[in-house]
Amino acid sequence: METSAKMKMRFLDLYCMVIADGIVHPKEMETLYRIGLENYGLSEADINEGIKSAGVSWVIPELLEERIAVLYEMAIIAWADGVLEDSERNMLRRYAIKYGVNEDSVDELVDFLLDKAKSNVDEKDVINELNK
Repeated sequence: METSAKMKMRFLDLYCMVIADGIVHPKEMETLYRIGLENYGLSEADINEGIKSAGVSWVIPELLEERIAVLYEMAIIAWADGVLEDSERNMLRRYAIKYGVNEDSVDELVDFLLDKAKSNVDEKDVINELNK
């Protein structure tokens, strides 16, 4: 599969976090667009088209760092409106398990990612801390 197609599909997983609580908050959409533009190299047109089609990729990133990055971006989106809903936490948990995180340690990872996202820690710092 082409790299740009993989990136678009991974990005759609982030959109799932925006709609997880059933309320699309403007701050969440703003954060989604920022991540799409900055981290995925997508244009606004790409993002709009992806949202319109609203497909879910279920493509699992190959590298551990990529998996952490997507999970952390989901955590950032979950906190974008200043409120963390149970549905957002549960979605992050499901994706972590889908990405190969052991169920015994998934809650610890989810708590870690959400805590770092709430504190607005840089993504690279989070990845480095988890790689230790």
